[in-house]
Amino acid sequence: MRKNLSVVWLTVFVVILFAGGAQAFEVFFWQKDNTLRINDPVFRSSLTVTQSLTRTLGELDIDYTLNSRLPDAEDLESYDLVMTSLSFYCPG
Repeated sequence: MRKNLSVVWLTVFVVILFAGGAQAFEVFFWQKDNTLRINDPVFRSSLTVTQSLTRTLGELDIDYTLNSRLPDAEDLESYDLVMTSLSFYCPG
């Protein structure tokens, strides 16, 4: 499962990198997770999903805007990519 998830995220980031080409693109990351922590195997620390993903964006030198409040549609139009993490579903 972890391997499949890693492949999905790697594919997403490769598409992002090549889609922008030489042009800069605007990324908005909506922080809407439940702040559950995981042991991240890549960064070898306990992180939330949002922290893991934004840290990955930072490692790839991709600038992004992080906010827990989703802007209105007019403001979102200025971004080329909107990302969010819904974290993990834990029944019980």
